[in-house]
Amino acid sequence: MTRAEMLAELREVIDDTVAPYAWSDARLLAYLAEGQDKFCEDTGYFRDASSHNLTLVAGTSSYAIPDRVIQVMDVMDGSTRLGKFEEADRGEAQTPLHSVADIAQTGRPSAWQTDRDTGSITLYPTPSADVAGEIFSLRVWRYSTDALNDTGAEPEIPARFQRACVEWAAFKAFTHHDQEKQDKIKASDHLVEYRMYVSDGVVALRRYQGQETRVGTAPAYRT
Repeated sequence: MTRAEMLAELREVIDDTVAPYAWSDARLLAYLAEGQDKFCEDTGYFRDASSHNLTLVAGTSSYAIPDRVIQVMDVMDGSTRLGKFEEADRGEAQTPLHSVADIAQTGRPSAWQTDRDTGSITLYPTPSADVAGEIFSLRVWRYSTDALNDTGAEPEIPARFQRACVEWAAFKAFTHHDQEKQDKIKASDHLVEYRMYVSDGVVALRRYQGQETRVGTAPAYRT
């Protein structure tokens, strides 16, 4: 479906096809956009290593995580995967991968973290002048490239699952805090339908990625 077709179908689903509308186009497009983002969060769509990069700046250790990224999974220096660590890795009982003092050191970054400052990637050591301008690629779990209510945006999730956005938007519309619009029973029905699309989407993504499910005996029960 195109975005216009999706909006038209949503209006049919919520019985709001005659002006003056109960819900504005802007409100419904925002609900559809939220639906596509929620589908990405609930299923694992999309994973890629080509949408986002970091351009190193001399003396700068912290870089903003792009808004459309759900999770940074890897930082790559060419074919080299940088080490990842978390605040817990620097506990006294463990051998730290890096210390806070390393942020004052400069050189070619060899590690990264995302839990030092919310919304930022911190590189260790801080890039030096001789690596300034070099590009590190990010492997990320992300939302659609553009939010569905952005100007010119079109649905990005597979056509098979695009009605998930409609079902989520209908759920949101019927939970609107307006006694004339609110319908908890219809809202619940649409949420159930949305979750069915999510379940199918998870299965489809596992197939795309070639994931296998193995069942075995727990080590404690082996003889």
